[in-house]
Amino acid sequence: MRAFVAVELPGEMREALLALQAGLPGRHVPEENLHLTLAFLGEVNEARLHDLHGVLAGLRLEAPMLRVTGRDVFEGRKPLLAFAALASDPDLVAARRAVRQAAREVGIKLGRERFRPHVTLSRFGRGIDERDAARLADCLGPIAGTVEGRAERFGLFRSELRAAGPRYELLAGYGFA
Repeated sequence: MRAFVAVELPGEMREALLALQAGLPGRHVPEENLHLTLAFLGEVNEARLHDLHGVLAGLRLEAPMLRVTGRDVFEGRKPLLAFAALASDPDLVAARRAVRQAAREVGIKLGRERFRPHVTLSRFGRGIDERDAARLADCLGPIAGTVEGRAERFGLFRSELRAAGPRYELLAGYGFA
C-alpha cells in the first residue's frame, strides 16, 4: 500500500489555500487532498503500517503553527507543480523528525530529503505551454495578507494513484498536544 504521514490543515487555512489556487494553471488539488507531508513512506505492507500506527499513536507532539509565506514551483527542466510555501516552525520540524524516526523504528526505509514545508496547489503533468508559464510567473512570490493556523491533527494516509489525480484516504488520525 502506498502511504504517507501528513499534517491535516485547519479548515480556514484550506479555504485560504483554495483562493491561492486562483490563476494557477494546471490541475488544481481538490480541497480534501490539501495537506502538509511529514514523511512519504512509499509502498509499505499492512503489518508495517499497523506497527507504525502503534508508534504514532504514542507520540506527544506540540501543535505547529502553519504560516504560508508565498507561492513557488518545484521544477526540473519544466515546472512540475505549484505550491504554497510554509514557514519553518520549530514544532513542525520536531514533528517531522519524530514521524520519520517512528517510521525507521518499525523498519520503513525512507529516502533522504531536505524538508521544504509546502502544500501542493496545482500539478502540471507533462508541463505547461508558454502562455501558462507566463500566467504562472505572475502568480509566484510572497503573498499579501496572512494565511495561517495552528495544526490540530496529523494522520497516516493511503495514496491511490489514478488517471484523474491521486486519491487520499485517512487510515488513522492523531491529535497534537
